[in-house]
Amino acid sequence: MARYQLMFSVAVTHEYHAGRPVPDLRFVPSAPTAALMEREDMLLRITAAGMELWQAAAPPERPAPPAGLRHLLRFEVMSADPMLRFYTDWPPAAPLRFSNRYPGADGTEPQLRPARWARRAADAGLVNQLKQPLFRVDIAFGPVAAAEPPRWQVALASRKLHWKYYFSGALASRQLNIVDLDAADNAAGISFAPALPAAIEGGSAYLSALALPIQKIPQQRLQLREVGAAGKVLIRRLPNASVEKMGKQRGPNGQSMIVAEIYIHQ
Repeated sequence: MARYQLMFSVAVTHEYHAGRPVPDLRFVPSAPTAALMEREDMLLRITAAGMELWQAAAPPERPAPPAGLRHLLRFEVMSADPMLRFYTDWPPAAPLRFSNRYPGADGTEPQLRPARWARRAADAGLVNQLKQPLFRVDIAFGPVAAAEPPRWQVALASRKLHWKYYFSGALASRQLNIVDLDAADNAAGISFAPALPAAIEGGSAYLSALALPIQKIPQQRLQLREVGAAGKVLIRRLPNASVEKMGKQRGPNGQSMIVAEIYIHQ
């Protein structure tokens, strides 16, 4: 049985998952890459963090490959999560490719660097977006001489949205103050201001001054207090936003914006 050695690995992390790996990704090799892998006896292994490429160790009698030999491997990365496209902060000219083919990216720098690539015209008309790649990974590499194979990383950032709290019931008749419990001393932290429209007649709404990154488990600690009345605490921990409740509204300068909505009746 052939003995395989690890050539390199690629981990994909996401701010949405608090910097942890993105689950359930598929790495699909391009046709030339698949042919190269078969010819060079390479195996692709999907891991919880991303992928690994392994190659059968050459027998002692086989000549060593030339020192300057370089291979280019291309993988299209797919996901079964339809929301991943939404909560990721993609550049305006997506799709992306992440590559190590840049000056200084010689295997010692773990971060793959992004660049645009042109999607084939046939892909643009696909109805099912789940069949389209999220991005492409290009890895150029040669014989692994170091004791530790390169471990590349793709770090995806979360899209940022304004949070909007809708209050109804007795709360709507009060002057409210949303307090960021994690704010530094003498700092406002995440601040909210009254906003229109409210969800229902007689209700009230408050919009965050800044857009916040979408996270699966948000880390914000917000408290609802009443203005005046010695800052009476009304709700010790307000619920955080999620990707399950989104809405559109006009921003302060009139532009259309998507907000994360949180509804509270009390």
